[in-house]
Amino acid sequence: MRVTTLLTIVLLCLAPGGASAQGKPPARVNPDAAVSAQFDQHVADYMKLRQKAERGLSVPKGSESPDKIAQYQRDLAERIRSARSPAKEGDIFTAQIAALFRKLITNSINGPDGAKIRTSYERAEPIRGVHLAVDQTYPDGLPLQSMPPSLLLNLPRLPKELEYRFVDHELVLRDIAANLVVDLIPDLTTPARQ
Repeated sequence: MRVTTLLTIVLLCLAPGGASAQGKPPARVNPDAAVSAQFDQHVADYMKLRQKAERGLSVPKGSESPDKIAQYQRDLAERIRSARSPAKEGDIFTAQIAALFRKLITNSINGPDGAKIRTSYERAEPIRGVHLAVDQTYPDGLPLQSMPPSLLLNLPRLPKELEYRFVDHELVLRDIAANLVVDLIPDLTTPARQ
């Protein structure tokens, strides 16, 4: 009986939330940092998939013909689509991640650099009246709305193969070489003047 009681006490002390853990406060985690880490992991997973899709394709040099570059772009986009089928909105920008981005963008627009961000955004002639979809090729002839640098500083960094773009009221995550919409956040408050 004494051995059983002693064993029970030892197990309680070792168990999570047991007697030894009762005096310690729970570790604090910045929820934004945790969500940002989830985004980074989603991007890293996409980049692994992208690297596999790119294997075997000969990457054109900038001096090659526009036709070769366009063919590479189409081939890479098709391989990525096949590898992530069925991709859908929210695969990378999950609800939590989209909420974080909305918060970061709103805070930036309403923060000390807000006027600079709005001026930069308007100078780039915002794109209006267009809706894109995940895995869609970014349309030829549609300008690439530049992102205000002050705003980019407040968003999670991306690998050089990806970029953020505003298209109307959507934040688009675009694969540059594949010219592919990787994911997007719809109905976003953009830096347009009020």
